[in-house]
Amino acid sequence: MNDQLIKGYFKGLDVAFTYAVTTNAVNGIVLRHNCDPAAAHILGRAVTGALLSAAILPEGQRINVCWKYRGVLRTIIVDAGQDGTVRGFIAPPQLDLEEDNMDKLYGDLGDLQVVTSQTGKILNSGTAPVPLHDVAKDLAYYHCISDQVETGLNVMIGFNADPENPVRFCQGWMIQALPETDVERFDRLRRRMESPAFRELLSREADCEVLACLLTAEEADFSGLHRNVGPAPKFICPCNRDKMEAVVRTLPIPERMELVQKKEDVVILCQFCNKRYELTIDDCITAWNLKSDAGTP
Repeated sequence: MNDQLIKGYFKGLDVAFTYAVTTNAVNGIVLRHNCDPAAAHILGRAVTGALLSAAILPEGQRINVCWKYRGVLRTIIVDAGQDGTVRGFIAPPQLDLEEDNMDKLYGDLGDLQVVTSQTGKILNSGTAPVPLHDVAKDLAYYHCISDQVETGLNVMIGFNADPENPVRFCQGWMIQALPETDVERFDRLRRRMESPAFRELLSREADCEVLACLLTAEEADFSGLHRNVGPAPKFICPCNRDKMEAVVRTLPIPERMELVQKKEDVVILCQFCNKRYELTIDDCITAWNLKSDAGTP
């Protein structure tokens, strides 16, 4: 199945939904960062959760989601746009877990920060503690607590025994309460998303309407599915040499002087795509002078 993103709402129930197939995008990101199975599982679910959340944004907006934990797992950052573009990384990419120990993996209470932006301008941001030791559930918890929007989110990922094509499938489903939602009914839908039947269906190729029917089968007021097809998820990293020169321009004067004295090249590695940028000391001096020139009346 090709990657896809569909959003809409359940007619008669005042509940919005988003459905995403992210297999190809996640596969590329996992390979790019050389993730071990545990890290690939976590990163793939985080990427999909962020894409589901970004899909409901107005056109041109993006979200940057940062999970911070205190166990072996330290950080996951995913940048996703309403246009389906996404990039992300996990630290460390090799978790080396020998046993299924959630406390060791996640540590104590974590933090999750979400920043919404448009054309580089921050529109809003929020941070919340996340206690659930699951990237998808922690993101849903954030939406409930910080955004004050009741949310259910489920992401399933499976793997091949093939290091060149490790991700067999990855897809996710999110529901959010609209203003007139019946809270008890929404809770019923959210619980059904955690049922073995729904999770099994989400673990294989399934049409969006089949998933929706399973959730709404017992809801008498359900009168159909309104759906819109959005841009397909795809990995894109907008890093470039100009942006790396901008990073160099943030160095304080003492560090610049030290670089000049040592005549060392500056090497910058993009954390999202692992592209390596090398700037000679002459490149750095040119970048610093450009900043000075820009500030001259």
